[in-house]
Amino acid sequence: MQNNSTNMATYRFRVKYEHDPRSLWRDIIVGADQTLDEFQSVLNSAMGLNQDHLWFFGTDQDYWDSDVQYKRPGEIEQSPDGMLRGGEEYDAGETTVGQMARQLDLDERDRICYLFDYGDEWRFYAILKEIDEGGTSDTEPEVVKEKGEPVEQYPPPGEDW
Repeated sequence: MQNNSTNMATYRFRVKYEHDPRSLWRDIIVGADQTLDEFQSVLNSAMGLNQDHLWFFGTDQDYWDSDVQYKRPGEIEQSPDGMLRGGEEYDAGETTVGQMARQLDLDERDRICYLFDYGDEWRFYAILKEIDEGGTSDTEPEVVKEKGEPVEQYPPPGEDW
């Protein structure tokens, strides 16, 4: 009999804004069977960003130097040469949170990075706070705790930054 316990899990990530991690963060719970794209969609909205730019989840604190990148669906096909400096890349629309956790051998307190908008480089990192093996693997991503006001991706009308 096959052990499917890895599929029966939820993950709790604390996502922090790199430039002000103490003042802006969100705890997001997501089931192992949810895609990274679904996770990203909730994370993005919770942080005040939209969906109109390229993005990836990675493994390195320097972001661009990540050995593995989980990229926005469609991006890999658009850029055959890619922007990856060696390493592997995966489609975040086809990769589940559970698959990523296994591929990266994530444990509690490990961290991944999230880079949104390759021009402005909105940088966040996510610390794996808890793995609940008794959780429901199809749990949709949900913000369960938060601190701080979302970022302003674009200046208010009539203002320059």
